[in-house]
Amino acid sequence: MLGEIAFTRSGELCVHTYIAPDDGWCVNSHIVETANGLIVVDAQYTLTHAREVVAYAAGLGKPIARLYITHFHPDHLLGAPAFSCPIYALASVAAKIDTVGDRVAVEEHEKHGDVIPLRAERPGQIVAPGIDTIDRVRFEFLHLQHAETQDALMVGLPDHGILITQDLIYNGVHVFVGERAFDGWATALQRAQALNYDTLLPGHGSPGGPELYGAMAQYLEAARDTLSRSSSGVELKSRLIAAFPNYRGQVLLDHQMRFLFPKQAGAAAAL
Repeated sequence: MLGEIAFTRSGELCVHTYIAPDDGWCVNSHIVETANGLIVVDAQYTLTHAREVVAYAAGLGKPIARLYITHFHPDHLLGAPAFSCPIYALASVAAKIDTVGDRVAVEEHEKHGDVIPLRAERPGQIVAPGIDTIDRVRFEFLHLQHAETQDALMVGLPDHGILITQDLIYNGVHVFVGERAFDGWATALQRAQALNYDTLLPGHGSPGGPELYGAMAQYLEAARDTLSRSSSGVELKSRLIAAFPNYRGQVLLDHQMRFLFPKQAGAAAAL
């Protein structure tokens, strides 16, 4: 297996977290195993890694009942064609995918070929924020706003103290700050920390506890300061690697250059 599996257990419930390798941006797909089925949160970046998630799930002997897409970024979305189940998203996320998903797919396909689909799968089901019970397990769906991106979904398991934060939190992986939403992100971290969850399943990297809030806030502050002192994406990347030498996911630092330094990225593409 190319990816790694981490387990989060609470009573009879188990969440299996597939952590992609670096070429899959260390992104996580979380498989919530209920009595009769599997609920998957996020679809991976490449079809290669998405198929590993599907194959691992098949080994659990239960069908995948639903796939939730938390936001429109390519690493959480583009593996969706590997799944043959209903796809759910917040209304605002589904609208964003409908607007820009195919463009995102084509851009990433041009970089990596057929491991990336040429179009983005559209969610066919809309999830509303609030509590829902699926196969006798209570799920809390939370609308995260103005953090890494404008709209995203978090999924809580309130009876087990588990919160699937996705890209509100990264753990030991370099963070995509391409939307420069530092203030909103810090506020979102504070709001999430006030919720009644003590086990956190991040969007990138290993599961952890409340200590991940502080580590994430520290990274964001360092990234904000480093960005203000960097004149290029190359300099920003170098400084962040020096500040966090043990972090994985340096490819995310490359991906954000076109958003943080668009003129430089355009000039490089023209060469």
